Amino acid sequence: MKKTFEAKTEEEAVDLACLDLGITLEELHYKVIEEKKGLFSKKTVIECFDNQMVEEYMSGYIRRILEDMGFTVETATFFQDQRYYCNIDTDNNSILIGKGGVILRTLNFVTKHAVQTEFGERLEISVDINGYKEERFKKVAALGKRLGKQVQRTHVDVKLDPMPADERKVLHSTIAQMDHLRTESQGEGKDRFITIYYVED
Repeated sequence: MKKTFEAKTEEEAVDLACLDLGITLEELHYKVIEEKKGLFSKKTVIECFDNQMVEEYMSGYIRRILEDMGFTVETATFFQDQRYYCNIDTDNNSILIGKGGVILRTLNFVTKHAVQTEFGERLEISVDINGYKEERFKKVAALGKRLGKQVQRTHVDVKLDPMPADERKVLHSTIAQMDHLRTESQGEGKDRFITIYYVED
């Protein structure tokens, strides 16, 4: 998916890439893969990609996996807040989500690994199925607010059941906006959980 451009200087190669891809410098991911500075000749080669390439690769990768499994798949991808999103709609969403979202999390993991391997950078990826994650995150945020208010009122710390990393992130963010509270993740792997603590000023 990545493309290469050659010019006399790095700046000229970058300009060529931006012109060819129709993007700005801020939208270009690139690295110099070859550079020669001779007395009579100069050459710089860059390897690059943009957000659209990542979205197309991610969508194609997911479609290949699921269609090979016999699913009819529609995907919608977009880039927002430094993260690449892909929402999937299939003829049987519940099977692909799995109990508690376990299959969806696995799909997210393998897709993220494939994308990062393809483009050689640490890119943030989020795969969802028919808005399941969005609804789940809303429920986690609501749970955090309810338990946070309980801790504020009783001054008694609360330990939650283990939850995935993305849901813990939502809960940490929710509690961070509430007074006299702090959160801490504890445990390892799938047993990692959050405790909400009451703190004085």
